[in-house]
Amino acid sequence: MERLQAAIEKARDDRDRVPPRRGARIGGALDAAWARLNPLHLDGEVLQNNRIFTAEAGPLAASFDILRTRVLRTMQQNGWKRLAITSATPECGKSTIALNLAFAMARQPNMRTLQVELDMRRPSQQRLLGLTGGHQPAPSSVADLLSGDKSFADIALNHRNSLALVTNGQSVQNPSDILLSSDVGRVLSDLERTYQFDMVICDMPPSLISDDMIAFTSNVDCALIVAAAEASTAAEIDKCERDLSEMTNVLGVVLNKYRLGAADSAYPDQYY
Repeated sequence: MERLQAAIEKARDDRDRVPPRRGARIGGALDAAWARLNPLHLDGEVLQNNRIFTAEAGPLAASFDILRTRVLRTMQQNGWKRLAITSATPECGKSTIALNLAFAMARQPNMRTLQVELDMRRPSQQRLLGLTGGHQPAPSSVADLLSGDKSFADIALNHRNSLALVTNGQSVQNPSDILLSSDVGRVLSDLERTYQFDMVICDMPPSLISDDMIAFTSNVDCALIVAAAEASTAAEIDKCERDLSEMTNVLGVVLNKYRLGAADSAYPDQYY
């Protein structure tokens, strides 16, 4: 544990020492960089069925818009840019929350967001986005980007020049070995400079299942915990929060999969 903590501290120090690139891309050069990314083609019915409500504004996006505003305000006040979304255990819907928050951020004027699926053990975002049915080529794994085997332009998907998505086409063995590498922080810093991201959202694995989240905490500014109603226990949430708070800032806990009652009948029965 001491060796892991030392590695986290070293990676955090290396990240802080990365000098800003002179003449960051602006105007036409920045637009050209985004134009080289593969366009994301969305099927509204698929998104609706998979509880992705925020690609367009509307009543179903309202709760996520509130979450977006609260997260954005806290992060901007503290000068934070990188957010990890995790849960204590599997099946809490953290990937659904991450995507909804990312699309909600993308509707903010003059804001560019990167959303990266770093759950490399059980990736689900391509299914949630409808990318697995042959409608468009499935991107490579995030591991290809972090290892340098693929460029960002090769695997990222561009949504309206305001949201870049990197998902996983396949599971990866021993992802914590990849996430512990100091190269990960440098890749993220380079992407932030090149594409001028205002927000980076990282969909992480469950924190109590593996050491992947611990391995990556030096590369984020804060974390959001997703809990599933009637499934996540108070003990699990408490342990997850205590463990994360030792390594990064914890924004709070999002209660997911809560069924609204009759008084809220204007909304779907399984509204998040």
